[in-house]
Amino acid sequence: MRLSRMFVVAVLVAVMAVGATAFDGQRKGFLLGGGLGAGMITYTQTLEYGGLSITSDRENKGAFNTDFKIGYGINERTEVYYTSKVTWFGMDNSVGDGVTIADGLYGIGVSHSLKSWIPTWYLTGGLALATWSAPFEENSDTWSGLGFYLGAGYEFSRHYSFEVDVIYGNPGDSEAGIEASTRSTAFRATFNALAY
Repeated sequence: MRLSRMFVVAVLVAVMAVGATAFDGQRKGFLLGGGLGAGMITYTQTLEYGGLSITSDRENKGAFNTDFKIGYGINERTEVYYTSKVTWFGMDNSVGDGVTIADGLYGIGVSHSLKSWIPTWYLTGGLALATWSAPFEENSDTWSGLGFYLGAGYEFSRHYSFEVDVIYGNPGDSEAGIEASTRSTAFRATFNALAY
């Protein structure tokens, strides 16, 4: 919880540090946005030890999605930003208790609008650190690895858009010679607000 509080404080400080003129309705310049939505995640998990490899059956789950971005519009059509895309869902742990899993991507994203005026379609994508964690459980490790996302959206009104994307991650961890990893693909739809 400390990390999330620090993150919120950092975002608030960054927003307050930028003058009110930064939000002038032009895409060029500072931008800050977020979104909520729903979707589906599909994943397998693999355990490897001493040359033996066991992969689980593929699981498919409904999910809740969050999206965050902070960055800069290079011009009226292209944005570069830090992004956090997290897919939240429930699963049973090894003893049968239900836990909330956060399957996330944290990295650099780029969006490119097809037109410089509203309404417009846009394409988006990025490379990121992929994570797999149970953030509300005590003594839970966060797995990490590489990931990426691709998507498209429609900005139907200034500052508001609907976006669909696919995120892929391959986070893992090792302990006592046992390698554990997840291969996950999330199909996401979000409603987003973007201040610029």
